[in-house]
Amino acid sequence: MYQLMAEKANKLLVKYQVSEFPISLETIEHILISEGINIQITSYLKRALYCDNVIYIGEALEQSCYREYMIHETAHTYHYGNTALLDPVIVNKNEGQARAFAAYFLMPIGLFEKYLAFDENNYSLAESFGVNQELIETRKSLSQGLINSGMFYKLREEMQHLWR
Repeated sequence: MYQLMAEKANKLLVKYQVSEFPISLETIEHILISEGINIQITSYLKRALYCDNVIYIGEALEQSCYREYMIHETAHTYHYGNTALLDPVIVNKNEGQARAFAAYFLMPIGLFEKYLAFDENNYSLAESFGVNQELIETRKSLSQGLINSGMFYKLREEMQHLWR
């Protein structure tokens, strides 16, 4: 189910030749603006949301969370319609896909697994990729799912040239 999100994350990473991690906020902003997505900081939100090619970020969010929220909300550009009008099952599916997209984008296929091979703990992985430990657990689970589906090696091959 999340393979499509992995493919979409890979395409953006390759298109913009992202090879330094953690990905800087400036790089993410450049990618979003280049993709026609605007970013607005607002006092009205506690978190973030995507609507009409604008990602709205709550100004109360810790700056360390901006990257993850911006990429999560970017994934919603691949969904159609107002989620407020959708069945809760579809909303949950969309949120899961957005979380997977953020995990794959911020911790790319192949590179993340190289770090895992060094037996790094969740804290050091979170520091290396600039994400929270919860997203590390999500990404570990996604890796296993890709390996089990047989898609891991194909998707990893697409990315290898970025960090040789």
